[in-house]
Amino acid sequence: MTYREKTAFAAIDIGTTTIQAQLIDPDTGKPLDSLSGLSKQRSFGADVMSRISAAQNGKLDGLFLTINNQVEVILKTFILKNNLAGIEKCVISGNTTMLHLFCHTDPSTMGSAPYKCVFLNERNFAGSDLSLPADHITLLPGISAFVGADVVSGLALIDITRKEQDAFFVDIGTNGEMAVWKNGEKRLLCCSTAAGPCFEEAEISCGLTAADFIDAIAEMKRKSVIDETGALADEYAQNGYPVTERNIITQKDVRQFQLAKSALYSGIRTLCKTAKVKPADIKTAYIAGGLGDFLNLENAAYVGLLPREIAANAIVCGNTSLKGAVQSLIDPGFLPRCREIIASSETVELSNDKFFAAAFAHNMYI
Repeated sequence: MTYREKTAFAAIDIGTTTIQAQLIDPDTGKPLDSLSGLSKQRSFGADVMSRISAAQNGKLDGLFLTINNQVEVILKTFILKNNLAGIEKCVISGNTTMLHLFCHTDPSTMGSAPYKCVFLNERNFAGSDLSLPADHITLLPGISAFVGADVVSGLALIDITRKEQDAFFVDIGTNGEMAVWKNGEKRLLCCSTAAGPCFEEAEISCGLTAADFIDAIAEMKRKSVIDETGALADEYAQNGYPVTERNIITQKDVRQFQLAKSALYSGIRTLCKTAKVKPADIKTAYIAGGLGDFLNLENAAYVGLLPREIAANAIVCGNTSLKGAVQSLIDPGFLPRCREIIASSETVELSNDKFFAAAFAHNMYI
């Protein structure tokens, strides 16, 4: 077989803010290439709810075509750059809204209670069904409207339901999706918080990476540049605080951080309370998402992004949504494991939770 006759597999994680993809050698299971970039759907809004709203307002076709074209470019780039005959199998992971939009399915019913989805099970397509250059396309399954395939992929990758101790998982991104495994009761509880795009380097003006931004907030707190309410000191209130000559953190940037970190921290506390698991009893916490690779856990705890007990026992594991999609291409037991996790999971709804509402207000403090 000449190399031009060779085919490959592709795994893609469609996030609200970013898209990441890997090309996989079907013979060895090893990566051949990778691509990443910002989602072009951002023109329809920065978060999941704004995309759902856009679909409700007649923009479903535009949302579909935008992501379809972007995925098409990724797959064609893989094929041309690596001199391939084609993509044999492509597995897609992502949150529930993104997967609906990817296959031209209206997510409008997820915009209000009771947050119903058109589908949650895995879905299979011929590439021609979506006008994409792949023979077969599989969408990984999800748990609920706001706990999607990206979370299931991560939970299956770390095999959380086979842990012989209490464990925690959180994917830090535009949506703060998390799960707690209570080993004594063999119980898996999940939830999602609307952290917004702050942790994916959007909606902040300072130009720092998300990890550097969190470190800068921690340093500003240590130097009393910001007080516990997040207010900048008088000398920086108008023009912002210069971290470097080119990077200036404004009051608006700080407020965006406070909203995002409070949503995440409060979600963790609420989920643990509902599961009757103390953060101190969690033996291992898995921190997923692109931010996790660069996150200073000490600073994350210091500014109230993560409970100290969680940060102290954390393992950073990167983009588990994409890694799980890769695993599903090479491990025939992966999809069954996803189904087992879904069957054993419970979803905690935070929107009407009084504890979460009170915690969110309190945790705005830095």
